[in-house]
Amino acid sequence: MAPPPAAPAPPPFEEHVIGSVRVTASALNVRREANVDADVIVQKKKGDALDVLASDESWTKVRLEDGTVGWVASRFVSSGSVATKTKSASGASKRKSGCPADSDYAFVQAPVLAFAEHGAHGLVVVEANVNASGKVTSTKIVSNSTGDDALGHMAEREIATAKFSPPIRNCVARRFIFTYRRTF
Repeated sequence: MAPPPAAPAPPPFEEHVIGSVRVTASALNVRREANVDADVIVQKKKGDALDVLASDESWTKVRLEDGTVGWVASRFVSSGSVATKTKSASGASKRKSGCPADSDYAFVQAPVLAFAEHGAHGLVVVEANVNASGKVTSTKIVSNSTGDDALGHMAEREIATAKFSPPIRNCVARRFIFTYRRTF
């Protein structure tokens, strides 16, 4: 007598899409795991749409067009006009309420320009670290084609006086790096 046929294997668990996001970085690494040291599967370009499977403040789990699942840093994506969804206790998806809409940074107070009597001309580029409250916490001169260190320090002092409205992503104000370009 032949053995009874084996029961069919259960279908693989398939995660459901809970929303979508758009890439806000010029190039975004999609990684195998939620870790900056994980292998990069592919890079996506600014404006590309990605289906979201799960998300938290740091990482967003996405499904690519070919069905591959990966992870992207949450600070480099925006839900834009797509509703952010969460699972309620009953398992139904619903829109988060009471949180601000996603937005980009904006100046609350623009840098106060200083003027120098120096004859040097050129471009100074300064990176300013801005916290989630919109305050410049540190600066670093990236390049200075003027050849005058005093003009570089002047540009650092100028951007340090700025105040920002920080970008909002997934209902959370985010810290960011602002690149300040000052021509003399």
